Amino acid sequence: MPQRRDARRNREAILEAARELFAESGDVAMYEVARRAGVGQATLYRNFPDRDALIAALSLEWLDNLERVGAERAGDPDGFFVLLRAIVESQAQFHGLVDCAKEPSALASELELAQQRLAQLIAGALRDAKSAALVRDDLSLEDVFLVMAMVEGALSREADAAGRRVAAARVLALALDGLSPA
Repeated sequence: MPQRRDARRNREAILEAARELFAESGDVAMYEVARRAGVGQATLYRNFPDRDALIAALSLEWLDNLERVGAERAGDPDGFFVLLRAIVESQAQFHGLVDCAKEPSALASELELAQQRLAQLIAGALRDAKSAALVRDDLSLEDVFLVMAMVEGALSREADAAGRRVAAARVLALALDGLSPA
């Protein structure tokens, strides 16, 4: 059954408020999301029964966006670099959300499936880049996740969004030098 227009608008307002808040910090209370979205707590909880459900929705939205980037560049050897940049930019933009996704919660199985989807996405792009000799032959999927962890480590040292963007760009630039064939 399709949602009413006002219900869709409320849901989108909640997601937008959550995106903004989680971009600032991982320490986001549900009442803050409702207040920022301009909806009552009942509306918030009708859409997202708990904080984990909201984090899952945002995480899956993030992954869907990355899959769109991957699909747009499928078969393109440079697609790996476009995808990696998109991942790093997302890490910088949604640093608080990434922190929450690492916390133990009822989301573990959903987030594990999301991690598997992300791994498949990266693996395909990496395979294309290797075939075109754009990256080192010995570069593995685990290495790409290591780069993501390095970015996350650099981001955790930055207090604001601007600093996180600069740190993410610097780590990516350094990592890309290491990913290139000798």
